[in-house]
Amino acid sequence: MRYRIFWLIAILLVSISISDASAESPSLMTMILPWQYPDSTSRGASMSDGATMSPDGQRTCQSITCKTTMVTDATVDEVLNYYALKLKPTKDETTDTFPFATAGRSVVVSDDSADRPFAMHTVLVNTSRSSTTLIITRGKDEAQTHIAWKHYRRLTNDE
Repeated sequence: MRYRIFWLIAILLVSISISDASAESPSLMTMILPWQYPDSTSRGASMSDGATMSPDGQRTCQSITCKTTMVTDATVDEVLNYYALKLKPTKDETTDTFPFATAGRSVVVSDDSADRPFAMHTVLVNTSRSSTTLIITRGKDEAQTHIAWKHYRRLTNDE
């Protein structure tokens, strides 16, 4: 009888530890990686509380915000083409190839470069749980393209 109780408790503890490990919160790097432009370098990154609040100041859900700036020698057009291909839905898409593959998404791209001494493009990607903004800029005299990445994510109960 004692051995049965011992094994029952042991199995229960292993089950709890496995479920805790699978429910880990997403890390900053695992969220940046799918968005990172190839061969770009990051200039700092941070993650903080998303503070999703109701009008009366009550927290409505757990959420996080993340940001980083990537820098690359690639032209603005090369960067835009890369993200256009990456964000185009395909039947072969899985969560291994893009983190929100099964959720569906909307993509809005704008060019705010007109009459300015620099190129500025904004890419907005929205899903039911997240919002991502890429701000792609390059001054006429600059040698590198800057990609500011900002991400908001509503966490589920298991994250």
